[in-house]
Amino acid sequence: MGFAKEMNPEVLQHLQLLAGKDKTLDENYLKDLIKAWQKKERTFMKQVRSYHMTIESEIPSQESRAFIVLTFSGSILGVGPSQSNGSRQVIYASVGLRKEVPEKLLEDNITLNSPVKLDKEVLFKGGTLQKSSPVYKIALMKEALPQTQTRQLKDATQIMTKEFVSINNTIIPE
Repeated sequence: MGFAKEMNPEVLQHLQLLAGKDKTLDENYLKDLIKAWQKKERTFMKQVRSYHMTIESEIPSQESRAFIVLTFSGSILGVGPSQSNGSRQVIYASVGLRKEVPEKLLEDNITLNSPVKLDKEVLFKGGTLQKSSPVYKIALMKEALPQTQTRQLKDATQIMTKEFVSINNTIIPE
């Protein structure tokens, strides 16, 4: 599959698992999944540029700024700026093709259980959301007032969620 050469191996493996869940699906469905994933990554990066975020490989637990995570499964985590007690608001949007996870979840008063790192699950404590799928990309908000970061985080997450759902609608088998 030449068109998947530049694909992250873990993402490709995840997509192959998705394509293989229904034994009637063929190689064309996998190609569609790969193209959809590539569109989602471009959408994510467009929001990163739009809000002047920086791509990071790790977010220390004590980082106070907001950040957005794109997981290998295609979900989005919007993690708000930390409050004085260290808690955060987290927006979780499952816009992959999985059915066993909630579509959207908004949690308040969640804390990071450990640093956020590429290829690792994000671990939380204090809410119903305990962990995410492994992290594919992390975008850190620029320095700004917490209210500004929260607004930008919600806007970027909403835009990505809407676009990801639109992308999914072009490939979901009937």
